[in-house]
Amino acid sequence: MATIEGEDGYTISGSTECGGKATSTIQPGERFIARELSDGEKGWEAYLKSGISGTIPRNRIRLLPDEPLARLNFANCKKEWRKLQSKRIKSSADDDVAYSAKKYYGVANYYKTLVQASEGDAKAFGQLSSLQMDGVAGEGNEWNTTWALLHVAGDDTFAKLLLRESSKLRQGYATNFASPYETEPISNPKPYIKLHFPKTYAILYGN
Repeated sequence: MATIEGEDGYTISGSTECGGKATSTIQPGERFIARELSDGEKGWEAYLKSGISGTIPRNRIRLLPDEPLARLNFANCKKEWRKLQSKRIKSSADDDVAYSAKKYYGVANYYKTLVQASEGDAKAFGQLSSLQMDGVAGEGNEWNTTWALLHVAGDDTFAKLLLRESSKLRQGYATNFASPYETEPISNPKPYIKLHFPKTYAILYGN
């Protein structure tokens, strides 16, 4: 966690999770998740509680290493999934993942299925789980979608859905959720999941 260094706010131009440009002014005292960029730049990525993220100079950040990480905000993802439900998918050029899901796995409307799963539909969740286990068209992208789905659905709903799946599939979720490559920007995902999704954590990793 971090906050702004200095008495003035800082305006970032960035985006929301699942797309969409946005700007926001970080006020003094406001907490946010900060992640150091890996390409040698001086800027850090800031993830605000509003769901907006953007780059901020290192000299404007005061790190708060002893504070527990806030929960990421993926609320915009569900809005985007709802919008994309009506998108016509005729080829992989329109949407590679949605087209592959439809062509090879019979998922007629990928984004509608995401919305349904986020609302606790076990059949929809099972369909998505099949895609994710096989890595259809995404080379890891599907597991990133599941990271968003965990946040959109919430702990109670996601845990109930997991309990209906096989132990093999739950192990797949456990393996992927334990990897920082699939849980960006959280570099140490297991403590984060235990804090914000305790029921899901107990199913995947025990107490």
